[in-house]
Amino acid sequence: MKKIVFSALWFLTSPLLLWAQGPFPTEAQMKAFKASTTCVVLEDDPFSLFNAVVKDAVEKVWNITPYEFINTDEFKKRMKDPSYSFLMLTSTAFEKDRAGVNYDFLNLLLGDPVNSLSKMPEFCSFPLAYSGAEDDGYVAKMEVILRFIQRHVTNILQHPGNPSLKFRYLKYYNVNMQDLAEKELWLAREDLAPDLRDAGAIKALYPHPFRLVSRDEIDKALENPDPRMAFLFKVGPGENAEEGRVYKMILDPQGEMYYFNYHLVSKKKPDGLLPSDLKRLGKF
Repeated sequence: MKKIVFSALWFLTSPLLLWAQGPFPTEAQMKAFKASTTCVVLEDDPFSLFNAVVKDAVEKVWNITPYEFINTDEFKKRMKDPSYSFLMLTSTAFEKDRAGVNYDFLNLLLGDPVNSLSKMPEFCSFPLAYSGAEDDGYVAKMEVILRFIQRHVTNILQHPGNPSLKFRYLKYYNVNMQDLAEKELWLAREDLAPDLRDAGAIKALYPHPFRLVSRDEIDKALENPDPRMAFLFKVGPGENAEEGRVYKMILDPQGEMYYFNYHLVSKKKPDGLLPSDLKRLGKF
């Protein structure tokens, strides 16, 4: 995928990328979001896979605000106007990330008269893929991701002030781990650490219902999902990588999140869901 690149010509002090996480919205900005129109910012590439996927998913499930689709030039005109919010793909970097790579995130931002993309109020930041990687694993999950983002924003809006701060980071949703036992957890072999790619190894750590399947089987199931289904969505650098972040998210088709975590790749922690993750989930 090609990302939206934000150059210094756009902002007085703009980095080339969105650095880490933007500021959490104030109560006034939460109120502004409720009245906003969400602009879905499409890539300039006419062959963009992201454009086709996000347009289809937004039209099917987005209902928290009115919406419209715009290009990057129109975004530049509107980005300082708080009557607009923006659902957009960004290439995100982390200052202390030794791998020196960028990650594609789906961000929900509010217009604000600031001089940097990184300073725009951020309602949600969801990892999709490694920048530049030929990874379309998010495609079949986009509707679920948008359902989650809307749930997440609703939680923020329903808990203004200090209580809303608990939703700043997605790890908050680990409070739902105890409910995962009521679901059937679908795990794609290619998204697991090598020593978990056997049903016996999973059963030893996770005593609840699960299916060991392929990514394609998960994608197919999401076309007409069983409401008892939950699935792992993993974003990583690839099996042979020696560095990078591995994001691990477990959601159900309705957009409820049960687990969020990430680790840095090392010799002891390969790209994939780790035994320590599964052991943690199996305690409930």
